[in-house]
Amino acid sequence: MSDHSPQILVKAENAIPETTEKGLNFPELSCQLQCCELTCLVGPNRQQLRAYLLMLAGISKPEKGELEILGKQVAQLNQQAWQMFRSQIGYVSGAAPLISSQHALMNVMLPVLYHENLPFRQTADRARALLAELGCCFDLTAYPAQLNSFQRAQLALARALIVDPLLLILDVPFNNLGAKERDKMATLLAKYKQKRTVCMIGGLQYPRFLQQHADRIIYISPHKVLNFSGWNAFVESDDKNVQTLLSAYSHLS
Repeated sequence: MSDHSPQILVKAENAIPETTEKGLNFPELSCQLQCCELTCLVGPNRQQLRAYLLMLAGISKPEKGELEILGKQVAQLNQQAWQMFRSQIGYVSGAAPLISSQHALMNVMLPVLYHENLPFRQTADRARALLAELGCCFDLTAYPAQLNSFQRAQLALARALIVDPLLLILDVPFNNLGAKERDKMATLLAKYKQKRTVCMIGGLQYPRFLQQHADRIIYISPHKVLNFSGWNAFVESDDKNVQTLLSAYSHLS
């Protein structure tokens, strides 16, 4: 870019996600996700937050409003354009599980083999280098079921990062991790935030990470959307619903 203004990778205007959730109201979301920033969606209903996260990841299209990701209107993409577009987005989620029938190294290699069609040996070398960078010290021929929860989290992160995405989407990245493992995962996520835009849900499970690294926090409930410029603005909010949510996680601080 010719100036020093931040690059906006995701822009939503009055957007409402497509969803199969019944009996839950989805208010309009307007936000901008900028390069090298971390945004966390928080709220009382995780399924609702996940619907917005899937929309901001370009996995689902908005039911209403406009959504622009990486300069493209998501609602206007055909299937071929959507597949090319998706290769620039890394997604870490329990809803997109590791492939149980493939060993660890192959789980990381598959996105490159699918999206970039690189030679097998070159892809394997690239995957090994990334796994070493992430501090993975387990047997790369082990299957996901043979790994512990943190090792599987490392593997899922490696699979998302292997295509060097501009946008990294994290669905509850600290889930099922112990205190020391959360510290390790926070260190990894902070490192890769420096190179790309990150959007996540589940951050209140590890509030210290949001306090140190969240550039913006978006509170979403069935009744409203509130935007905050970081952790301090969020915790100092006089909104009763925000304070109720914070009190529910106060024991994790």
